[in-house]
Amino acid sequence: MNWYCDLYLGKAAREKKEKLIQKIESGKTPVNTYLLTLAPGEANQLEIVPAWNLKFERNRAKLPLIVGIGYGRAEAFELVRRITEDVYRETKGADLKEYFRQRLG
Repeated sequence: MNWYCDLYLGKAAREKKEKLIQKIESGKTPVNTYLLTLAPGEANQLEIVPAWNLKFERNRAKLPLIVGIGYGRAEAFELVRRITEDVYRETKGADLKEYFRQRLG
């Protein structure tokens, strides 16, 4: 799996970070956990993917860069807001994909 080095975490996810990542990496599906990834295609910036969706190998193989983990849908949506604000503050724009691509080098 491809994890962003400075992963965005919601408050509840931060407390469980290591356990959540370990479960996700091992193919288990933590309950009520959502991953924020770069969206495939050009129409969207980010995608919120329920961790249970990774139970299927074909979904794991297609998963793009993971930039955040939220524990619960509300926390995942809050992370989208936080990421957007951070990117705007740094770039004065809202091209989230380009922002993360530049960070990867």
